[in-house]
Amino acid sequence: QFEKRLEDFENDSKWFYENIDSLRKNKQEGKFVAIKNKRVIASNENLEIVIKLVEKQGENPGYLLIEFVYPDKTVVLL
Repeated sequence: QFEKRLEDFENDSKWFYENIDSLRKNKQEGKFVAIKNKRVIASNENLEIVIKLVEKQGENPGYLLIEFVYPDKTVVLL
């Protein structure tokens, strides 16, 4: 079970970064997106709202990829 969740998370993460430009074009720029099975299942500018939307679908946000779609050419220093 754990290995499957980890594999799904890794696949969704890879999909997110491969499709970031498409997400920006589809009005997700500046929003948090929750991804499951290579599909956006919730998005909003407010992370708390995304978490509530995910929970309303019966999903555990702790097991999903939730990322912020930064505007193009944004540099994030960690």
